[in-house]
Amino acid sequence: MEQVSGKGMDYPHEKYTGNCKAKSIILHTFTKKKMPLHSYFVLTAFALLIVFFILQIARIRGEGFELVGKPSIDRYYFFSGKVTLFTTWVLFCLKAINPKLVCIQLPFYLNWFAVALLWAGILLVLLATLSLGKSLRVGLPQTQTALQSRGVYRLSRNPLYLGVFTIAAGSCIYFPDLINVSFAIFGIYTHHQIIKGEEQFLKTRFGAEWENYAAHVRRYL
Repeated sequence: MEQVSGKGMDYPHEKYTGNCKAKSIILHTFTKKKMPLHSYFVLTAFALLIVFFILQIARIRGEGFELVGKPSIDRYYFFSGKVTLFTTWVLFCLKAINPKLVCIQLPFYLNWFAVALLWAGILLVLLATLSLGKSLRVGLPQTQTALQSRGVYRLSRNPLYLGVFTIAAGSCIYFPDLINVSFAIFGIYTHHQIIKGEEQFLKTRFGAEWENYAAHVRRYL
C-alpha cells in the first residue's frame, strides 16, 4: 500500500524524484561540454610565453645582469601600466577556460580573429626578446648596453611593446568587457609614455647613432 501522508512518515514518490534530480546534476557535471578549440590555442600560446620568459629570466640572472632597471616615467604610472596590461592577459586566459564568463557571446570568427592577434603578438614578443638578448630590461638599464637595431628592430623601434599591444587588443575582442577595454586603453597609453621616456634616454646615451636609427625606422610600424 502506497504511503501518502502521516507525521514522521516517508514519502517514497518525493524521495525517488529527489534522487533523480541529484543523479541528473552529477551526470551533467561529468558530461559538461569541453572547451572550444580556440580556448586550447589561447592557453597553449600563454603557456609557451610563460615558459619562454622563465628561461630568459633565468639566463639573464644567471649571467649576473639585473632584470629591473629605472622607470622612464613616474613609478606609480609605470607599474600600474604593467599591471593593467597583464590583467588583460589574465582575462584572456579566464575567458578561454570558461567561455561563458562574458555575457556577450561572440561569433566564432571573432574568437578566432582574437586568437590570431594573440599568436601574432606573442610571435613579435618572442622575436623582439631574442633580438634584445642581454639588453632585455624592465625599465632603463643602469649598465652599459648596445643599441639594438637587428632582427625585428629593423622594422620597428618597439616590436616588443607592439606585440604586447597586439595581445591586449586581442583580449578586448575575446573578452569584450568595459573593464578589460579600459585596462587595455590605460595600459597602452601608459606604455606609449614609457616608450617616449625610453627613447629620450636612448637619444642621450647613443646620440647620433640613435638619431640615424630613428630617422630610418618608425616607432611602431
